[in-house]
Amino acid sequence: MLDLKVQYFQDSPPAGRPYREEHFIRRHVQMELPVDQTALVLVDLWDNHFIESWLERADRITREAVVPVLEQARRTGLTIVHAPSPPVAEQFDQLKQHVPPLPVAESDWPPAAFRSRQGAYASFRGPRAQPPGIPFIDALGMSPHIDVQDGEHVVATGDQLHDLLRANGVLHLLYAGFATNWCILNRDYGMRAMAQRGYNMILLRDATMGVEFPDTLAAETATEMAIREVEQQLGFSAAKDDFLAACVGHSECVN
Repeated sequence: MLDLKVQYFQDSPPAGRPYREEHFIRRHVQMELPVDQTALVLVDLWDNHFIESWLERADRITREAVVPVLEQARRTGLTIVHAPSPPVAEQFDQLKQHVPPLPVAESDWPPAAFRSRQGAYASFRGPRAQPPGIPFIDALGMSPHIDVQDGEHVVATGDQLHDLLRANGVLHLLYAGFATNWCILNRDYGMRAMAQRGYNMILLRDATMGVEFPDTLAAETATEMAIREVEQQLGFSAAKDDFLAACVGHSECVN
């Protein structure tokens, strides 16, 4: 077992206080995770991005937090899953172990031209497609700090992750990687989708980081709000050091 301290946010106050938002608090619980039923899922650990400031922070967090987590998870015997986005996953032979994604049936509504925002519908393009647009990342790969080892898994879709977890009897998912408020939450192998499939979700909150806004950057408020969504709606969070300590404690028990 991994005896891991996890954190959650409940819309309830301490005993005796009124049910008002200003009194709601975070709480902690010790959670015992069977090692053979637990996986570390590493999301979108890239070597490139068009947001230079974000890439600088991501590189630091990868080196200082994600790499130690990955190394300790390997020593502990957790299932290791790399989910680096479909284009990056295709660079690894491990992806061939999974069933390719099924083609998506073409919908007849909304009309195809509207869905693609072409022709008369071009003015309705999404925020990132509006002028001036965002740069295209023409060369994208795995972070140079992350190596995919033999016996580890690479997935490109939520269905592939689900099939892998079912085949290995995994129920508990520990998430690390980027970006907290984009891919960690919203990928089809991200926390919202996998929570809907019924897995126990735990975000390693200091082994991740979101994309910020000019007015949230100093306090990293966008990242904090994504973590709070996890803690209130999807599952739990845990500190990196608590995870490392739980792994060490497990090793001492085994030895």
